[in-house]
Amino acid sequence: MAKHSLSRNESLMLRHLSEIISYKVGDPSLGLATVSAVELTRDYSYAKVYITFLGDGDINAKMEILNNASGYIRHELSKRMNIRKTPELRFIYDDTFEKAAKIDEILKRTKK
Repeated sequence: MAKHSLSRNESLMLRHLSEIISYKVGDPSLGLATVSAVELTRDYSYAKVYITFLGDGDINAKMEILNNASGYIRHELSKRMNIRKTPELRFIYDDTFEKAAKIDEILKRTKK
């Protein structure tokens, strides 16, 4: 039962974090940021937030913006979620789409 609650809270957290980052952070240099996954620890101490960016720009600079705003994002998250403990957020760049594009390109070249 605890596992069900954990995955439900991860899903809720993903939705809320997406909204907070898109509409509340308000840094135009962030561009279009998408939260692709959230992994919570069992004790809700930490949350790994996997994020991707659409468009050009320095990924490290964008990640720094999110890390600097993590306290604000966590505060906004605590107002929206009904959990005993709001986790510390760890933002991780998700490069899955880039890897998939590279693999797709390699497969296209091998077919020719």
